[in-house]
Amino acid sequence: MAADILSQIGAVRSSTSALEHTIATLTDTQAREPSLLPGWSRGHVLTHVARNADALGNLVEWARTGVRTPMYPSRQERDAVIEAQSGRSADELRLDVHDSHERFLTALGTLAPDEWNRQLVWGGHDRHGPASVIPFLRRTEVEVHHIDLNLDHTLAHWPGEFVEALLDDIADESSHRDDFTGCVLVANDDERRWVVAGGGPEISGPPPALLGWLIGRTNGIGVYTEAGTLPAQGAWR
Repeated sequence: MAADILSQIGAVRSSTSALEHTIATLTDTQAREPSLLPGWSRGHVLTHVARNADALGNLVEWARTGVRTPMYPSRQERDAVIEAQSGRSADELRLDVHDSHERFLTALGTLAPDEWNRQLVWGGHDRHGPASVIPFLRRTEVEVHHIDLNLDHTLAHWPGEFVEALLDDIADESSHRDDFTGCVLVANDDERRWVVAGGGPEISGPPPALLGWLIGRTNGIGVYTEAGTLPAQGAWR
């Protein structure tokens, strides 16, 4: 297995360990309280995190066998399963997050070197790419939804290299979609720039704040634009 993929899998382990630490003392009452995602409790978020691990396991199976295996049978079925399982106890949610993570890692270990190059399709916007992207897709889910739990894990806890990698990914994705509003994200003191949807007004701030705004996790706290008003962005996922 290539060193880069091993590194990415290590990052998935680290991100999941941090999530499991956060929910280690979660109570049943807290599990039923609202998350930062409209209409979803923390139980919904944790159920989604677990089912996403299994869904990405389907992509691993596609990469291993060459047989097209979508992440979910349909968006409707995905949502129905999350709703049905969201009211479980905190202990059940914790165990599900842990066990699904272990299943996912075991599945990754079955891929032969050449299978990491197999082309896959994923997500609501039918993105295309090699199987080697799967660990990053998983880490993104874990890191972003860790924030959504609203349990004292904030944008400031995001690892710096993860933030920059996801900004790189979204900037690339925006060039293939028509629901992003053009802008240029400028990191502190012009350390880095990301052109979104062909460019537009400059928006500056620390990378975590830029990412939090871009994916709809904040209303723009910590970022600034001389245009005066931040452009409206469509839903990221």
